Amino acid sequence: MLNKVIGAVGAVLLIVGIVLAVRPVQAGRDSCGSVFQPDKGITPMQCDARLDSRTILVTGFLAGGVALLATTITLAAVRDRRTRVTA
Repeated sequence: MLNKVIGAVGAVLLIVGIVLAVRPVQAGRDSCGSVFQPDKGITPMQCDARLDSRTILVTGFLAGGVALLATTITLAAVRDRRTRVTA
């Protein structure tokens, strides 16, 4: 049960990270683009702070999601190995 909960939370974190990465960022009335593809023709100083903070958020969500999914896989492998060893 715990394994499923950890996996579900990891998947949600990954989805939130991807949504935040592709969602456009606004600085005032200027569109800065997204984390993956900043808009062309903007001066870097207009959007640097917004894009940098969004990049940090996206990195945190994606890293947390990957870590939780890796934990889920590890727990499943350990549980499977214990089952085989004791049987």
